[in-house]
Amino acid sequence: SDTQTRTIINVPFGRQKRKRRQSGADLLETSLIIVPLFGLIFLMLDLSMALFLRSTLQNAVRDGVRYGITGNNSPGPCQDDSIKAVVKTNAVGFLNSTSAAADIHVHFMSPVDGSHSSNAPGNIIEVSVEGYTFHLLAPYHHTGNPVLWARAYDVVEPYTGSPPCLTVSE
Repeated sequence: SDTQTRTIINVPFGRQKRKRRQSGADLLETSLIIVPLFGLIFLMLDLSMALFLRSTLQNAVRDGVRYGITGNNSPGPCQDDSIKAVVKTNAVGFLNSTSAAADIHVHFMSPVDGSHSSNAPGNIIEVSVEGYTFHLLAPYHHTGNPVLWARAYDVVEPYTGSPPCLTVSE
């Protein structure tokens, strides 16, 4: 009983009021710090994901060009379909949807004037992913989602036999 009385007597009354007011200020300070902190965290995540996605798409189109210059046509039915399949495979699932697959383009160009041409040896092959929309994690105040592009070129190597067929002449 004597120790209880001392405890109550030793704590000043004003200090108990300050403690209650301090806990409200702590909550306010925490909320003022957490909101911008989460904004920065999500911004860093979105930027790193955009960089990863851009480098992945660039690697995928580069692998598509490497495949296309050899004249191979293994998945078929035609060479441009085979190249698009290689790009989709190397895009680690980002281009698996039908809308994203429509962003993959294969063009063959004349090395002389840059006009559209066939897939004959000596012509230039361009494989690109154009207009891929990246959806952000956080709802920032912005006008739209970023659009990513990746493009690679090379010269078609000489190969035996006639050129494989093309599905679409773009």
